[in-house]
Amino acid sequence: MSTAAAHAAAPALPGRTTVTARALHRLGVGIVASASGTDPRDVALRWVDAAGGLHATVTLPLRMGTAAGSTLQEQGASVRTSLVTGMAQRAGRRVDGVDLRFAGVRREDTRRVR
Repeated sequence: MSTAAAHAAAPALPGRTTVTARALHRLGVGIVASASGTDPRDVALRWVDAAGGLHATVTLPLRMGTAAGSTLQEQGASVRTSLVTGMAQRAGRRVDGVDLRFAGVRREDTRRVR
């Protein structure tokens, strides 16, 4: 039996699942940090209610020396797409907009191990 069939056959149990604002914040920070390759401590995220959906304002440092060949616009688009799809998949939340701001630069120098 597949997992989808097992979930469909299981009876619904009374109760509810609540996702707190802090959990949504931490999830969003984790998704952005993973997508951009930055430290989660360097990511600032603010959620605003947007008529049932969410609107995110994200500030993070620009990583230099990684993602060879990708432009600033491509890096931003990748982070925005990751946040929108990640929140839909993991929390079932609709993200209607993402304002992304690069503030500062983190230089990533590749080093050789001797």
